[in-house]
Amino acid sequence: MKRFATASGESPVLHRNTANLMQGILDEVKASITILPELQALIPELQESEYEQLEDNIRKEGCRDSLLIWQTTQGIIDGTENGSPVNILVDGHNRYSICKKHSIDFKVVLREFLSLQAVRDFMINNQLGRRNLTPEQTSYLRGLKYRNERQTAGRPIQDEKTEEQSMGQRTQDRLAQEFNVSPRTIHRDREYSEGIDKLTPDLKQEVLSGKQKVAKELIRSVGRVSEVNTPLSLPELLTFDQSTSSKEPTKLTYDASKVANVIKQITNTVSQLDHTSPNFEDVCNKIIALVSKAKKLKST
Repeated sequence: MKRFATASGESPVLHRNTANLMQGILDEVKASITILPELQALIPELQESEYEQLEDNIRKEGCRDSLLIWQTTQGIIDGTENGSPVNILVDGHNRYSICKKHSIDFKVVLREFLSLQAVRDFMINNQLGRRNLTPEQTSYLRGLKYRNERQTAGRPIQDEKTEEQSMGQRTQDRLAQEFNVSPRTIHRDREYSEGIDKLTPDLKQEVLSGKQKVAKELIRSVGRVSEVNTPLSLPELLTFDQSTSSKEPTKLTYDASKVANVIKQITNTVSQLDHTSPNFEDVCNKIIALVSKAKKLKST
């Protein structure tokens, strides 16, 4: 690019003013970033060690990668005629939270998207490009990509018939080829992602991160049910019965939070089992005691 300068060698006032204006716009964007929960939910949670490593790197070296921002209006987000500008965070949620926590400066890059649906598609593709995804996260994102593309096309996801069913099959086949899996796997991924989205936010993150082990078939069975009125907690998920006429989880008569807490203790204790350890018998006894406690809580 050709550079212009005054006789003194300084940049023209117009050039300096333009640069200052652009920096002012970016500073305003940085001061008014909005996080949409539905978009943040598309970001698989980092493992604790991964987050700590990212935090340590940013504190030592600063935030080297720019945050990606979508400038749009509130009306585009909620379907109203509200023309108020909003700056939506698209990529860099973990970096943003770390920078805000430690008052570290960061850069932003603005990008245009035609719709919120286009942002979802971009984020899903971006996350699928990560190398450190758990198997649960990979299945969820592939299923989410299928659902997102079907919604973009204006087609229903479930109960597809004739031509619509044929189009759904073509989408399934194309994604299977893209990810080098079978079409049946994409179908199961779709059911899995729908089931995951019917869990409570905390349980959803624990399952996707691999912290809470739940059989995929159980989650797919939840996904096959068209309506679940309230997000399922762990005890509700484990007692879920898709064959009931109401298509709802079994009504609980006990304190679900206490049972869920004991189940977490059982899961953590089982991970400590080592038949070569001198504490093997103690760990086994602890598991038995915790199981008895869970049974007692559930029967009260």
